Amino acid sequence: MLAFDELYSWVKELPIVDWHNHLDLNWIAADQPLGSLYEVWVKADPYKHRAMRICGESEEAITGGASESDKWAAWMRTLPKLVGNPVFAWAQMELAFLGLPVSDYLHGEGENVSLSAWTPKKMLQAFNVAYYDPGYRMNAGDAPDLEALAKVHARGGRVLDISVDEGASLLAPDVLPTLRTAIRFAVAHKWTMLLHLGALRETSARLRAAAGPAGGYAGMRAPVDPAVVARFLDVLEGEGLLPRTILLSLNPEAHAQLAVLAGSFNGAGLPGKVQLGPAWWWCDHKEGICDVLEKNAAYGVLATFVGMTTDSRSLLSFVRHDYFRRILCQWVVEKVAKGDFPDDATLIRPMLENICHRNAAQLVF
Repeated sequence: MLAFDELYSWVKELPIVDWHNHLDLNWIAADQPLGSLYEVWVKADPYKHRAMRICGESEEAITGGASESDKWAAWMRTLPKLVGNPVFAWAQMELAFLGLPVSDYLHGEGENVSLSAWTPKKMLQAFNVAYYDPGYRMNAGDAPDLEALAKVHARGGRVLDISVDEGASLLAPDVLPTLRTAIRFAVAHKWTMLLHLGALRETSARLRAAAGPAGGYAGMRAPVDPAVVARFLDVLEGEGLLPRTILLSLNPEAHAQLAVLAGSFNGAGLPGKVQLGPAWWWCDHKEGICDVLEKNAAYGVLATFVGMTTDSRSLLSFVRHDYFRRILCQWVVEKVAKGDFPDDATLIRPMLENICHRNAAQLVF
């Protein structure tokens, strides 16, 4: 019977195609030696900041004016408490990748060492990253910058990232025309459109003032209205303006709705043209990933799923691709053991390779 080690061996070395993230491309291009472990690992990671707040650390010691040594101490006090949180699992993988003594850090005794032996490009190479790009991001209702879109395309960006937050409607008369302009560019240049749905960004005014607009304190809105999303996609399809589209919901209650809806919109020669995307943000843990796999398998075609993306500002977040691959392989093994999936490598292997690499590569290459 197919076992985890065999399945994992098929996908663990596949190049990473990270089709959506928030990396600073100018910083990567400069390729200067990295700073301290705190700077690379903790300073700009809102997941870790959120965990520290929950554990009672002061904002001064998280994003405020405390010294780096005090902020490091606050993180070391926090990490041992995070068993069960995905941040704990990622931390183990991040530390192992860097070759650091994992147990010391998990027990709150690790040192804030220098990472000057690393540069951004060296780290990307070590992760076997074949593609990374933030694409072009806009909020629903914003006017797109066509010159900026052209520059993104010239550097190899192939993703139009649209955030649909509270107060924004895809069908509003002041929203749809501006989106249509950007989407027309995406269709003409064979880009993929991401619809990020369901983020509640206005929660704590105190934290927004202290940590900025992306400080790890957002919440989930109520599930999206699939009728609105359907109408939006239908309008675009009727105008010949529906690009390849990935639907991402911050609220997992919408996963089934979006997975079913995606099957209503398709295109010849584009497998999975519209699909439920990866488990996003608060959902990118084992439970959320398995839920997205279940919904794509039950309501769509799993072999067309685009897999994982980091959607992160941290270079070390590339460990999440391996995290995803391990969860995927274990999930499939359990399906095989139950008789839900065939015990047949000739069927299972190409599906896993599609999910972990080929489908994502088709988005950008």
